[in-house]
Amino acid sequence: MSDDTADEGRLFISERELARHLGVHPSTLTRLAQQGKLPVQPVYVGHRRVYPRQALLALARVA
Repeated sequence: MSDDTADEGRLFISERELARHLGVHPSTLTRLAQQGKLPVQPVYVGHRRVYPRQALLALARVA
């Protein structure tokens, strides 16, 4: 099984992964999330922000 196939089963994506896919710095996502300017709200797991995998598609349409 490839890593891509394993990733498809995950419900959430880390802020770092999302930033990499969108071609922005993770601090950009942090700032936009704190300002409430993202179309998708992060889920907090401890002190980390994670995003539903569907957020990648929603944010890719905006970016």
